[in-house]
Amino acid sequence: MGNVSRFVRALKLLTKSGPLFTIAATTAVLASGQGPIGLLGALLGLILQLAALQIGTLTGALIWRLRIRHIIIGVGRELRAWNTPNLRIVLRSLPVVIMVGARSIHSPVRKRLWLTGATSVLAAILTATTTWLLATGELSRGLAIGATTCLLHELIPRRSAGTTSPGWFLFSLPRLSGRPAAEMDATPLVNNVVDAIRTADLDTADTALAKLVEAHPALLMTTGAQATMLNIRGKYAEALQLLSALVGRPDMEPRDMALILAEMAGATASAVEAGQLPLEIGLSAGTRAADSAIGFGLPRYRLTGTLAQLALLRGDTTEALSLARQSADSSTDALARADSLATAARAQMAAGDNSAARTTLAEAESLAAWLPRVTTTSARLKID
Repeated sequence: MGNVSRFVRALKLLTKSGPLFTIAATTAVLASGQGPIGLLGALLGLILQLAALQIGTLTGALIWRLRIRHIIIGVGRELRAWNTPNLRIVLRSLPVVIMVGARSIHSPVRKRLWLTGATSVLAAILTATTTWLLATGELSRGLAIGATTCLLHELIPRRSAGTTSPGWFLFSLPRLSGRPAAEMDATPLVNNVVDAIRTADLDTADTALAKLVEAHPALLMTTGAQATMLNIRGKYAEALQLLSALVGRPDMEPRDMALILAEMAGATASAVEAGQLPLEIGLSAGTRAADSAIGFGLPRYRLTGTLAQLALLRGDTTEALSLARQSADSSTDALARADSLATAARAQMAAGDNSAARTTLAEAESLAAWLPRVTTTSARLKID
């Protein structure tokens, strides 16, 4: 009972600190009686279970016909990447975790997502059960504690701007209704727009967007897709105006607000950069939007690309370059990496290092030479 009580207290105290920190801290509490070897085993069990959940997601996505959009192996600096229009596989410098991203392209969306979540949980249950069956010493008992703690935490239904737990898919998704359910059901149409953008086929993207607007004119996802198309065409001020109109809607949850404010911050920074918005107005507005997005629950690392642009607008080239590199290395999307590399190249140019900027921009062009911020950065570099 003592371990159970400590587990409950740890969850209550640490849940707001972030999922991984919560799991790690709670695992340490439970494994503390096993000694240093047990703590090491608990850490390994945590890593093992996180991998099992992701492999379960990958398996479920393949079985239930979701599209795999990225497979990220490790954390830290990007070492190697393999890109196709629909899939990005990345190997990072510290290969201790795996992250799988999937999206729905077929109906019924919610049923497929629920089945994928259930497959992920089943893989985690099998992993935890196996660790207990093989537990014979301090290391293996610690392994079982770590795997089980991770499983129990991931079964807690939670959904925020930063993460969605398998437990949310398993227990909360079936009860989803109203606009949130409609948003989820519309994702195949949204993904038609995204797929066309990824291949730089903007005419097809416009056609897909028109179908989305006709079918679901009032959804947040529809407005988000419209704003994305405007951004892709370099019409940042128009995208900002479109997004700003959503802020007063009464039906938005904190997660919705965080994501919209993040898009607004990015559009604002790009609008100032492109001369579509005055610096004295846009810099403060973009900073407020970014801070508010973080306040509504968006992890700061998800905003590093925008924060890099804002730092560059403030004239802080060192901070801008650091944040842009972080954003590029944490990106799960080739277009997002190209955009962050464009920011890094601009920071290097501002610091007077055009040679480094050319090297950085060369990679951005290899990923998406047609992106407006990549093309304008290239033009500026040629002039310099």
